[in-house]
Amino acid sequence: MESKIIDLNVGFVITDDKFNVLYRNKYFKTNICKNSEDILNKKITIFFQDIKVDNEEFYPVKYADNSVYFVLHNKLNLNNKDLYIFFFCDFSIGNELEKQIVRLSSQQYLYNEMLNKLNDGIYITDEEGTTTFVNDAFLNLSGLTREQIIGKTVYNLRKLNILPNSCCAKVIEANGPVSTINNYYKGQRCLVSGSPIFDEKGRLAKTIAVIRDVSELDVLMKNIAKEKNLFIENNDSDVKVMEGNKEPVIVFNNEKMKNIYGRAKKIANVDSTILILGETGVGKDFIASYIHSISNRKNGKFIKINCSAVPEHLLESEFFGYEEGAFTGAQKGGKKGLFEQANGGVLYLDEIGDMPYTLQVKLLSALNDRMFYRIGGTTAVEFNARIIAATNVDLKHLVEEKKFRADLYYRLNVVTFVIPPLRYRKEDVIPLAQQFIEYYNNKYGKNCYFTANCLEHFLVYDWPGNIRELKNIIERLVLMTDEAFIDTNLFTENLMLYETGSDAANNNIFLIDNKTLKDKIDDYEKEIIETTLAVSKNLKEAAGRLGIDISTLVRKKQKYNLNN
Repeated sequence: MESKIIDLNVGFVITDDKFNVLYRNKYFKTNICKNSEDILNKKITIFFQDIKVDNEEFYPVKYADNSVYFVLHNKLNLNNKDLYIFFFCDFSIGNELEKQIVRLSSQQYLYNEMLNKLNDGIYITDEEGTTTFVNDAFLNLSGLTREQIIGKTVYNLRKLNILPNSCCAKVIEANGPVSTINNYYKGQRCLVSGSPIFDEKGRLAKTIAVIRDVSELDVLMKNIAKEKNLFIENNDSDVKVMEGNKEPVIVFNNEKMKNIYGRAKKIANVDSTILILGETGVGKDFIASYIHSISNRKNGKFIKINCSAVPEHLLESEFFGYEEGAFTGAQKGGKKGLFEQANGGVLYLDEIGDMPYTLQVKLLSALNDRMFYRIGGTTAVEFNARIIAATNVDLKHLVEEKKFRADLYYRLNVVTFVIPPLRYRKEDVIPLAQQFIEYYNNKYGKNCYFTANCLEHFLVYDWPGNIRELKNIIERLVLMTDEAFIDTNLFTENLMLYETGSDAANNNIFLIDNKTLKDKIDDYEKEIIETTLAVSKNLKEAAGRLGIDISTLVRKKQKYNLNN
C-alpha cells in the first residue's frame, strides 16, 4: 500500500478507525517527527493528544515538542475498512515570512522617511538606469515631480531634456563615481555626485546620486566674475588696488604647497618684507593676496604695481608721489604715491627684478628709514605699509651682474617663498582644473565637464605656463566645446593652437617621447606613492594620506618595486 501512496510536499498520515498509524509520508517523518521516535504502528493520539475527527475544518493541534500544526482530516473506506487520513500543515514559516515582509515594509518606510528629511537630494536607479526612488529634497531642487521620473530610465529622461546632464547615466557608462554641475530647467543649480552600488558578486545593482544646492556658490562666483567690483583700477592698468578682507579660496594637495601656506600663516601678522620667487604663472600674486587677506592689515589696501610694465620715468612719481609744480604737467595739489596710499596695507612689487637700478636706491632708503619724500617735496612722509616683492628671475644672478643692488636684495630677502612650478606638483592639477571649469561654467552659463581621459592628459602634460596656462586653456575649452563634455581631442587641439612655433615643439610633451599614456600615468603614480612613503611614519599613515587601503598600497609598492 505504501508504494501506491504518492509523497506530496505536505505531511500526512493514514490511520485505522482506532487511530493506529498505518502510513506516514516522507515529509511528515522528516519535517514533523524530525528526530523524534517514529510514529508508524503507534496511535497518533499519543503524539497529538488533541486530535479529533468530529471537526471538518482546519484546527490546530500540538505535537509532543509543543510545535503547533493545523490539521484537516478525511474519512475513507478501503477494502471494507474504515480509515482516516490526516493532513498536517505548518503555517509557522508562512507566518514568519509575513512578519518579515511587514518588518521590511516598515524599514523601507523608515528609510524613505529618513532620506526625505535630508536637505540634499537623493536619486536612485537600478542597474539599467530606471529611476526607483527620489526624495523630497530632489523634487524641490529640480522642480520635477515623481510622476515625471519614477519608472523612467535616465536615458529617456536625458533624451527628453528632463535630465539633460544625468549623473546616474554617466555612472553606469563609466562604471564608477562621477560628479557634475546640473542646471535643472525648473530648479536650482546643483552639484551632483553619483556612485555605483555593486552586489556581493561585484555586479552593478544600483546607482545613487547626491544632489547639493550650490546657489550660494553661484552668487559668489558671479561676484568674482565682476572684476570691476573687486579691483579699483588706477589710470595705469599695471597698478591695481584691492580692498576688502575676503580670504582667497586655496586649492592644493602638494606637500610643498602645504608647507608654503603654513609658513605664510606664521608670518602673516608681522611686518617683515617678503620675497616670492617662481616661474611665470605659478601663483605668486595669489600667495601675496592670501597673506594680505589673513593678516592684521586685511582691512587696508592691497596695492600691486608691475615694475616691468610702468615706464621708468613714471616709476618714481608712481611710487612716491609729487608736490604741486614739481614738474611740467604736474597735477594741481600734487599726488599721493603708492607708498603713501598703501599705508596700513600691503604694497606688492611684482617683477621687482626689472626695477631700474637708479630707483632701487630710493626704494632701499624708504624701506630702511620707513619714510620718503615726494618729488619736489621737503617734508618727510611716514611709510607704514608691508612690502611683498615677487620675481621670476634669479636675483642673485642679477646681483652678480651688477643689475640689482646687493643691499636691496638682502633687505627684501627676509622671508622667501619659492613656489614650485605646476609640473612638479601634478597632484594639484585636477583640483585646480575643477575650480576653473566651475568658474567659467558660471561665468559663461555653461555646464561643461572633463572626461576621464582628458583629465589623464592634464596629468601627463607639463604645463610650462603653469597655473596661468591651465586657467587660460580651460577658459578656451569651455568657450570652444559644442558638447557638455570636454574630451582629449578638444584639449590637444586647443593645446596646439595655444603653443606656436618652436615653443610648441619644445613644450608639448605629447610629441617628445615614445611613452604611452598608461606608462606616463604609472610614472606619476609611482612618484606620488614614493613621495608619500618618504614623509609618512608607516604604511597605515601613507595609505591614509593617499586615500587607499593598506593592501592596495602594498600591491602598488610591489608593482613599482618600492622598498621604502
